[in-house]
Amino acid sequence: MVDDEHFDCDLLIALPDTELISASVLTGGLTNRCWKLTLFHPSINHSKEYVWRPFSTSTQVFGIERQHEYQLLSLIADTELAPKPLQLVVSAEPSAEKSTSQSTTQVIGLVVEWLSGVEATTVFSDQRLCQLQAKVHQLPLPWWRLDVHQRAEHYWQYLHTDHHTSSLFSIYRFFQSQPLPVAFDDCCCHFDLGRYNVIVPSINTDTIASAKIIDWEYAAAGDPSLDLAMTIIANALDIEQAVHDYCDYRALINDETVFNKQQWLTAVIAWLPWCQYLALLWYLIGYDLWQQPEYLQQALQLQQQLIEYINK
Repeated sequence: MVDDEHFDCDLLIALPDTELISASVLTGGLTNRCWKLTLFHPSINHSKEYVWRPFSTSTQVFGIERQHEYQLLSLIADTELAPKPLQLVVSAEPSAEKSTSQSTTQVIGLVVEWLSGVEATTVFSDQRLCQLQAKVHQLPLPWWRLDVHQRAEHYWQYLHTDHHTSSLFSIYRFFQSQPLPVAFDDCCCHFDLGRYNVIVPSINTDTIASAKIIDWEYAAAGDPSLDLAMTIIANALDIEQAVHDYCDYRALINDETVFNKQQWLTAVIAWLPWCQYLALLWYLIGYDLWQQPEYLQQALQLQQQLIEYINK
C-alpha cells in the first residue's frame, strides 16, 4: 500500500517488472521533492528500495536535465561511487502537428537505487572530503558541460522582476561581461559536493573507501578548480588546506604527477566570487519558488558581498 496518497502510481507504469509497494516523501532536497520507493520485482521475487527523482517546475527553472543525470550515472555505474540508475521514465506526448499519429517523448523522472547508510557528518573529515572530490575528477568525462555565463543567464530569465534592483543589475552586468577564469582542462565535476550529499555506512566513518555520493543533478564537465571552489564554499573549508589535501591526493592517484598547489590555489580563489554569483541567483530563484525567508536572507548577504567585490 502506498504510504502517501499524493504519489501518482501511474508515473511508474512504464517500468518493467515492478510493482509499487510503498512511497514516502524524502525531506532535505533543495531543488526538488524526491520520494523513497519500495518496488517489488516479480521476476526475482524480491523487493528493493529506490529513489524517484522527478522532472518538475523547479528542475526546469534550475536548468537540470534528468537525462543527463541518468546518462552519467549509467556511465559511472561500475565505480561504486554513486547510486545505480534503474530507468529514465518518459511519457509520450501528442505532437503539436495535425497528425495525431505522431508523438514526442517527455522526461518525467528518474529512478535510482536507494543507498543505505547515513549522511556524512564532520567525522568525515575535510581532508576526506577533498580526497573524495579528487576521485570525482577521475571519472569519465560527461559530454555536456557547465558554462557559468550560460547558467547565470538561464537563472536570470527565471528571476521575478521584483529582484531587478540596481545592485543586482550591477552584479549581473559585471560578471556577464567578464571572461571566465578557466584554469584547467574539463573533467567530470559534481558541482554540489557537500557532506549532505555524501553517504557513509555510519556516523563514525572517516574513510573514502565506502563513501558514496548522491544527487548528481548538477554534474557536468567543467573546470575542476571551479568544482573545488564550490566544495570549499559548501562545506566552509579552509581554502589553502583544501587545495593542499586535494592536490596531494590527486598526485597519489595520478602516478605521482606533481600538482602545482600555488597554481591550484590561485585558480580556486579566482572562481570563488563566481560561485557566490551563481549562489546569489540560485537563492533568489529558490525564494521565488518556495518563499523561504532564509533563502532571501542568504541572497541579500551574497549580494552585499559581491557589490563590495566589484567596487574594489
